[in-house]
Amino acid sequence: MMVDTGVVDNILLDLLKHEEILGAVAVSIDGLVVGSAGVSQTDAELAGALGASLVGAAERTARRLGAGLASDVSVGTAEGFIHVKSGGDFAVLVFSEKCDGVAVKDACSVAVDEIAKMLEGLE
Repeated sequence: MMVDTGVVDNILLDLLKHEEILGAVAVSIDGLVVGSAGVSQTDAELAGALGASLVGAAERTARRLGAGLASDVSVGTAEGFIHVKSGGDFAVLVFSEKCDGVAVKDACSVAVDEIAKMLEGLE
């Protein structure tokens, strides 16, 4: 997947306008970082591996159980949340403080939609 990481970075940077969102990373299904905002490159790469693993495990489990397509996964932490939203060939991870999880999921969905539209233009 050839992606203009500058465009993806800008889409993710928009997520940081929400004060509860601390950082965001977009990754390919293989875990390769295609964009990030608010996190170091090292942390983005670590998050990429986590995101690809979570999405893959959720999709395999949901398929095996006949539960349909897994579209997102949220993990609560002691100080916030990690939300992962699948975009098919990619996923977006958002790191946030403890807050209204629905608002974070909605913001993440907007970023996934924008990245998906950008990728459609590359095909």
